[in-house]
Amino acid sequence: MLWTLIQREILANLMTFRFPIAVIACVILGLTITAALTDNYERRLASYNEAFQTHQEKNFSAKTYSGLTLQLDRPPNPLSLFNQGLDKRAANSVRLHRDKVPSVWEDNYFSTGFDNPFRHLLTSIDIVTVFQILLSLLALVFAYDAIAGERENGTLHLILANPVGRGLIVLSKYLSAMICLMLPVLIGFLLALMLQLQSSVIDYSTVDFLRIGGILLTTIVYVSAFYLIGLLISCISRRTATSLISSMFIWVVLTFIYPNASLFMVNHFIETEEKIEQADREISQIMEGFQREKAKLKDPFAPPFLLKGRWGGGSISKDVVRVEAESELEIPTVKAYYQELEPQRLRAVAAAWLVRKQAYSETFVHRSTSARNALRLSPAGLYYLATAAYAGTDLAAMEAFFKAVRQYRQTILDYFYDKKAFSSRQWFASDKGAVRWDDLPRFSYQALKGLAADSSRASGELLRLLLLNLVLLIVAIVVFSRQEV
Repeated sequence: MLWTLIQREILANLMTFRFPIAVIACVILGLTITAALTDNYERRLASYNEAFQTHQEKNFSAKTYSGLTLQLDRPPNPLSLFNQGLDKRAANSVRLHRDKVPSVWEDNYFSTGFDNPFRHLLTSIDIVTVFQILLSLLALVFAYDAIAGERENGTLHLILANPVGRGLIVLSKYLSAMICLMLPVLIGFLLALMLQLQSSVIDYSTVDFLRIGGILLTTIVYVSAFYLIGLLISCISRRTATSLISSMFIWVVLTFIYPNASLFMVNHFIETEEKIEQADREISQIMEGFQREKAKLKDPFAPPFLLKGRWGGGSISKDVVRVEAESELEIPTVKAYYQELEPQRLRAVAAAWLVRKQAYSETFVHRSTSARNALRLSPAGLYYLATAAYAGTDLAAMEAFFKAVRQYRQTILDYFYDKKAFSSRQWFASDKGAVRWDDLPRFSYQALKGLAADSSRASGELLRLLLLNLVLLIVAIVVFSRQEV
């Protein structure tokens, strides 16, 4: 009996104008946005390659240890074509100093002007955004007259005259509609993927295809959730017009109003300025303490100059290219100065980072966590969070880059200690030969590493979507079972 009902409903859906419109809309919009995004990705990748080559040539051109300053680049993520997330808005190039610990929050705040990366998540256009809007609308269009239309036309009496349970009627309408909706989803998704693969710069690995499979699965579950919302409204409504109007209102609220309003509320009511200012004051005290300790040491490059010769450099880096003969006797004193000064500087920087890290945890991290929790109350928010995790474009993925940069900074510091660089002549002078950086480990970062961590984050959101589907289906069956025809 269930299969008979499903066949009837599939035929009914295929015979309406909705199915061809769904297919055409998914194909046209999917291909159009994919073509634009692929071209944009190719440009971003070319820009990254150019910047990477330029920075590689400059990064290790320093002639002294103290002059080492690196520009580290994050490659664009090809899966950002599906969900851009924070891939385009987070910093993609970080200047690494020994006297600063980099953080996604600080660099992102000063480069983009907003302190919560979730704040403008709905302003980017990608495949997921198109599907988020289009497919949720199509799902509701398929669902609004599923029960209300049968009731209004009087055919519901004929169906119930047969020995069939009301639960089976709801289930058959759900399964048949999902079969019909999956066809345009799969067609649009596969055509978009095929168009991406035509690009010479996109080469997905097996793991990447698993990630794409996760995005597709999440898309189907998301469509299912909106269809069940429409089906529940149809069960409650007596008129198709009422069902359609209610469905459109719910669609606007869940897809546009609530996600943006919730993020606005989070950003507006969770204050961060006071704690950040407090952290800045603590850091200022730490650095003032360092400056006092530094003042106790005699700076050989402050008047009256201990060294005579020719040099250049800034406040924390020097490059002495010529030392007068009479100043050679002062070289050990200069070495001792930096041997004592630089460890003090690094300890002050480490203490300042602990303060900053705690402040970030209590402000920006707390704000982003609240934003994520608020988004979970909307199917559109769950869909975004899950697909961003699968694509590796969420906040955790961006933080992974900065974590890799911090680890590399520590690698450089360990390298300095191993080389006894602080107490060497080459820390401040290249007159006896420039530093050779051949044995310094190079920075390496891959945007998409292991699938396990990203899938773990995505699975939580996907399970919430599945649970929402189950609850909506049960509620729809219960409501329809208790109603009079």
